[in-house]
Amino acid sequence: MKRILCLILSILLILSITACGEKDATTSSSSETSSIDASSEVSEDMTSSTFAHSNEEFLETVTYMDYALTGKNEPYFVGRWFEKEIDGKKHMVTVTDGSALYFLVNGADSVDLSFTVITGTDIPFFSYSIDGAEPIRQAVTKPTITLPTRGRHTIRIIADGVTEHVGKWYDEKGFALREVTVSEGGEIFGIRPKNKVVFYYGDSITEGICSLSHGYASPNNSATNAYPWFCSTKLGVVPYYIGYGGSGILKEGSFRPLNIAIDSFSYNTPAIETADPDIIVVNHGTNDSDVSDEAFKENLTTALGKLRKAHPDVPIVYMIPIAQTKAKVITEVMKGVKNSYVVKTEGWDISTHDGLHPDSAGAKKAGEKLADELVNIFGKEFFD
Repeated sequence: MKRILCLILSILLILSITACGEKDATTSSSSETSSIDASSEVSEDMTSSTFAHSNEEFLETVTYMDYALTGKNEPYFVGRWFEKEIDGKKHMVTVTDGSALYFLVNGADSVDLSFTVITGTDIPFFSYSIDGAEPIRQAVTKPTITLPTRGRHTIRIIADGVTEHVGKWYDEKGFALREVTVSEGGEIFGIRPKNKVVFYYGDSITEGICSLSHGYASPNNSATNAYPWFCSTKLGVVPYYIGYGGSGILKEGSFRPLNIAIDSFSYNTPAIETADPDIIVVNHGTNDSDVSDEAFKENLTTALGKLRKAHPDVPIVYMIPIAQTKAKVITEVMKGVKNSYVVKTEGWDISTHDGLHPDSAGAKKAGEKLADELVNIFGKEFFD
């Protein structure tokens, strides 16, 4: 009887031990599963963090421009851009050649710029620069940019050329960009240039009219072949174009006189600039040759007063027109403007297509001479 009782107790003890073992195994298994899940969540967070950090590290290696990340999926716009709804869709629009946008891409084979042509039969041209290389120019109807590798690249897009009298002021005709997309697997991040910014107020010579060949249609015009581009490239600054062909201190041309252009993107759109200037360059007067000195002086004084009020501490540099138009009056007026300088251009010997508008070589010469003058005024350290 005792043997039977001992046998029963032994069986119960074995069953109890087995049950405990299974419970421990279940608990252990459950703990490992939780640990894996937690590890997975951390891994995902680390992947995202590492990717963003890598973008920042990449930008630190860039030597041709100093950039800061701004946000995912949105390019960073510099220049006279404004939002406008076209055919029920939001666009970024500019009527100002030289306006630009900047972004970083990673993991893409190509970039597509979805432009909407709002200039009728006139087809504008844009330029793009990959990793600080020389800009490549193509029509907005050919919007694909092929990338050299699927790695990281900085992209700079420039509104390069539109017909001079296309209807900029009243009709807001120019460049209309709906979106920027990249090929499958790629990502896009906005990048903001942190270099100093130079505002260039001027006319067709500032805008780049006729810089590629004689004529005023978009194939002949190029902001990246105008003196602000070459000046800014030599100095390592960001060019901010505010140039409109045919305009002047009193002349309207393709836009409006300087006094109105200062605070207007178009007839319907007040100016809200996307950057603050470190230097302001003015190159006006060429189109005012038939204006009396008295009227020119009065209107120039008013325009410069508006600029000074908007930017009280920013130096204003007046680049005398290459044709020397109104040089004496300009010099006289500038004596009354605080924190201002005059750059003389007489004897620069600038080549042109038509006796007035610099060709690309002439614009480069003018831009680099202006850059040298700005270094003489402000010192090399100012631009470092």
